[in-house]
Amino acid sequence: MKKRTQLLAMFLAGAVMMAPANVFADETETETATEVATEAASEDAESVFPFTLVTKDDQEVTFTHVPERVISTNPNTGEELMALGLGDKIIGTCYNNAELPEQYREEYESKPKISDDNGYPSLEVVLDLDPDFIYGRSSAFSDKDTAIATHDTLSSYGIMSLSSIEGYKLGCDVEDVYQDFYNLGKIFQVEDKANEVVDAMKEKIADVESKIDGTEPIKVFNFDCEMDGGAYTPGNNFTSKLIRHAGGVNVFEDLEKTWNTVSWEAVVEADPDIIVINDYGETTADEKIQALKDNDALSDVTAIKNENFLVITLPEVFASTRVADTIEKFAEAFHPECFE
Repeated sequence: MKKRTQLLAMFLAGAVMMAPANVFADETETETATEVATEAASEDAESVFPFTLVTKDDQEVTFTHVPERVISTNPNTGEELMALGLGDKIIGTCYNNAELPEQYREEYESKPKISDDNGYPSLEVVLDLDPDFIYGRSSAFSDKDTAIATHDTLSSYGIMSLSSIEGYKLGCDVEDVYQDFYNLGKIFQVEDKANEVVDAMKEKIADVESKIDGTEPIKVFNFDCEMDGGAYTPGNNFTSKLIRHAGGVNVFEDLEKTWNTVSWEAVVEADPDIIVINDYGETTADEKIQALKDNDALSDVTAIKNENFLVITLPEVFASTRVADTIEKFAEAFHPECFE
């Protein structure tokens, strides 16, 4: 009996001594696996960089690493960044003349504003923030006093930058917005998320287009604001393509500029069926609509007589995650019978 007790004690002591060793072995294996995965991810990123993208004015920007300190120059480009889960990298925003969708609004508005709501910061202000990447509309990147700086200038300061394609490409279409997301996915190494965002947009656009298939396009006038005794309106630009996808035709889509000023006589001659109002700035959408109604020259225009107006915000017709939603919104207004 005494011998059995001694053997049992020796067995239990051995088991106790072995248990911590097994635990430590498991922890060591887990830590090693984590280190290997981290190193592999790092090596994958390193294998991508450096690479070069061509952006506004055919300027080339070389990307050397995943950005960590990002400036968003416009609400719609901020929306693109946040849709990819990159909100935590944004250190400053500017030109905040429109709201983001509710799902992003609170976080985006908590970011430091580095300019007023209708302008860009100076280069000096930007340099003080020490960003490593700036993403925005093309209007932010030039040598004009109203812009930040050209892409070449920013590169000379070691700052990577990129213009959203929609802002500078004549005849831009939805594929160019998809390319924005693909570019950002590569830059930030979130390509799976970029593909997810794009695939969702493609699916929704296809669904809308199938609903309006066979309808006759209606005539659309997009009124941005009064300018130089006429109307400021899009020509061969992204808005025109969105209207086309939704079963309409911009009455000024043949103008060979992305944005143009047209005479009121031209609007009368075009006789649009519906007027899309861009809602932004100090003049409200209601005030713009009332100004059109009060313009005697437009009294016989079909859209004015029928009071057929559709109000949109600028980010809805700029490159953003809302591209498919805007096409659906347009289509419902142009062809309501297809959505009953």
